[in-house]
Amino acid sequence: MNEKTRTDNVIRNMGVGTIFQIISLILGFVSRTIFIKILGSEYLGLNSLFTNILTILSFAELGIGNAIVFSMYKPLAEKDTSKLKKLIRFYKRTYTTIGLIVLSLGLLIIPFIPSIINDIPNIKESIYLIYVLFLIDTSISYFFSYKTAIISADQRNYIVIMYTYIFKIIQIIVQLIILYFTHEYLLYLILQLLTTLTTNIYLAHKSNKMYPFLKDLGKESIKTSERKKIFTNVKALFIYKFSSVILNGTDSILISKYLGLVVLGLYSNYYLLINAITQIVGQVLNAFTSSVGNLIAHDNKEKSKEVFLELFYFVMIIYNTLCICLYLLFNDFVNLWLGKDYLLSSFVVLSIVLSFFVNGAQFAGFTFRNASGNFNHFKFAPVVAAVLNVIVSIVLAKYMGLAGIFFGTVIARLVTSTWIDPYITYKYVFKESGLEYLFKYLKYVILILISFIPCYFLANIIKSTNFIIFILKGIILMIVSFIMFILLTFKTNEYKDLKGRLKFIISNRLRGCNK
Repeated sequence: MNEKTRTDNVIRNMGVGTIFQIISLILGFVSRTIFIKILGSEYLGLNSLFTNILTILSFAELGIGNAIVFSMYKPLAEKDTSKLKKLIRFYKRTYTTIGLIVLSLGLLIIPFIPSIINDIPNIKESIYLIYVLFLIDTSISYFFSYKTAIISADQRNYIVIMYTYIFKIIQIIVQLIILYFTHEYLLYLILQLLTTLTTNIYLAHKSNKMYPFLKDLGKESIKTSERKKIFTNVKALFIYKFSSVILNGTDSILISKYLGLVVLGLYSNYYLLINAITQIVGQVLNAFTSSVGNLIAHDNKEKSKEVFLELFYFVMIIYNTLCICLYLLFNDFVNLWLGKDYLLSSFVVLSIVLSFFVNGAQFAGFTFRNASGNFNHFKFAPVVAAVLNVIVSIVLAKYMGLAGIFFGTVIARLVTSTWIDPYITYKYVFKESGLEYLFKYLKYVILILISFIPCYFLANIIKSTNFIIFILKGIILMIVSFIMFILLTFKTNEYKDLKGRLKFIISNRLRGCNK
């Protein structure tokens, strides 16, 4: 089992994830540029649409994975191999069933594909065959994920990240070669499918080497009481998972249905950057998840709250800088990258960035809720969010176009998960009122707006006439937005705690290097 400290695990998970995600991001932009030049916006829109349809299908996972991984924290901390074998055997059987369900549901959707697309693209390939390739690619991972779940639960997710991205980088390079020389989209998709299969097989092999007991899980099942406890969490997680999938996965479908594949293709270029940044930030922040679970498993409420507030502050530092820079630089980048024909209005960009912020800012509450196993409280809140998202997005799309779809998502999140997840964490983990969190959230939002003011004037002064000036402009805005937020918060306990933790980490690393 993993013997390193929580801080060591967080640093390693964070560092490896960030490095590989940045490499993948750079290659992703090169790939997207060649993709657009060779295949065009209609293929981009189709890619985005089918990805979102299959994201919605993933609701069949029911949240069982989170519930079982949560159940692994304690036996991992106690090195209870027997309990782990039972849990993983249960995980394997469950996920095999889920994989078959996703595949079956995906096939049932095929006849309805034409009604989802506002304007059927004029392409030589069958849209049904393209969809089936996407479906198989999505389904494969369900049959292998039980092998990698224990690695993540054991605070070693950097291993999964590292090998996943190594294979991903190879995939992108080969896909570029295929596109450049053949212009064949189907070969592009087949390679993607083969990479997914190869990655999963390799990680399963790696997991067997790290945890030899996985080779023989035996026939012993978990106790009925434990199964009931897992499924009690699953009932709540199913609602949470399904609603979250609807909340996160319907934007592209709504754009395709009401605004068309060309608009979806334009948005997909912005989404590529937003998604890449989300994944990079995710690698940084998700590094904390298993360590938070480990911390809560030791039942230290005071320490848990201190880490929660520190994590929330750290998240706000990141999103302060990212959101200011995204809003002020998004169109500059797309203009330099693809040209004026691919630009969206500043108002649409504002709606995209605001949606990005509201989603990311809830990370601390969401992580502590999941890591503490509080799945059953307020379990219908995501349903409200999902329904609100669809209704408000459709209504606002009629009056505001593309921006309305994203403002609908923002409104749905603000009235539900933004305050409910931290409220549950405060009530059931810290045994306190959640008002402190809401006041801090509002305070941070005001401070971000204050930080935005000097950055806005700087952005108008510096014109991005080429990529070199754009990069310099980006660096200046990042530094100014970061410094502004720190100057506005350096007297807070969260700043002092984070500063102290960073000093401790750096001093430990330096001592380690000098040995």
